[in-house]
Amino acid sequence: MNEKTYAAFLAIIGRPNSGKSTLMNAILGQNLAIVSPLPQTTQKTMRGIYTKDNTQIVLIDTPGIHKGKHLLNKILYEHGVSVLKDGGIDIICYIIDVSRDFGDEEDDIAAKIEKSDTKAKILVIFNKVDKISIEKGMKKLEEFDERYPFLADKPKLHLSALANDCAQKFIEFTQEFIPENPHFYPSDEITDGDMRFIAAECIRKQIIDLTRDEVPHSVFVSVISYKEDENLHEIAADIHVETSGQKAIIIGEKGQMISKIRQNAQKRMRGISGVKTKFTLFVKITPNWREKNDFLTSAGF
Repeated sequence: MNEKTYAAFLAIIGRPNSGKSTLMNAILGQNLAIVSPLPQTTQKTMRGIYTKDNTQIVLIDTPGIHKGKHLLNKILYEHGVSVLKDGGIDIICYIIDVSRDFGDEEDDIAAKIEKSDTKAKILVIFNKVDKISIEKGMKKLEEFDERYPFLADKPKLHLSALANDCAQKFIEFTQEFIPENPHFYPSDEITDGDMRFIAAECIRKQIIDLTRDEVPHSVFVSVISYKEDENLHEIAADIHVETSGQKAIIIGEKGQMISKIRQNAQKRMRGISGVKTKFTLFVKITPNWREKNDFLTSAGF
């Protein structure tokens, strides 16, 4: 007799820096999604696949729900809330950073949930409990229930996405809400993102880490070629920035910064692909790309 199998599409939503990507990485046991203190670091939906025994969870990491000033911000905002309209989502986890006060972004997300006709199961995750006392955590829970009474009866979990037991707690918490389904992906896959997308994210991750607040939000990485054989992956990519000053920062004095970005990205990509990787990087000035609908459309936004 065949064993029953369980599978779900689970979307993680929340304000920027609430820990969505950190949580997904913890569940997968691999740093697949970019983690950064910068808001809306996640530019495009990343799907991570957790499979163990008869259970599979397809995790969807969405951009932080935040109303910024650029056309790109508006697109990311709409993308973040679009999971509430997606009939294919089984579970939506609304993640809350309990170390910060509730504000306009929480109000906005809660209102979107309340007004939606989603059939998905809504779960509330209180993250970063390691940053506050137990007493303050209890007060936060009471405040949340009073502020958003329609979410008061939703299942809730307190955790720290950085804790060693985070993945176990999350899987145990969500298990009862996962419907009986055949698995959607082979058991050895951890993402449905293609290698070109992953390569671009590896490069962008290094730019974010190495340049900090000077450049990251003005950067878009586009892979223009990807050649692979069993011993070597050769990847060429354009790094789009908006100004000559940003280009100078990324290249660095005597090319030192772009060299470090390339070397670190190659190392990260090799860890994911298991194959030696060679990046060729070009830095291009594309003024105001975050406001250009044609560019954003061609870039896949």
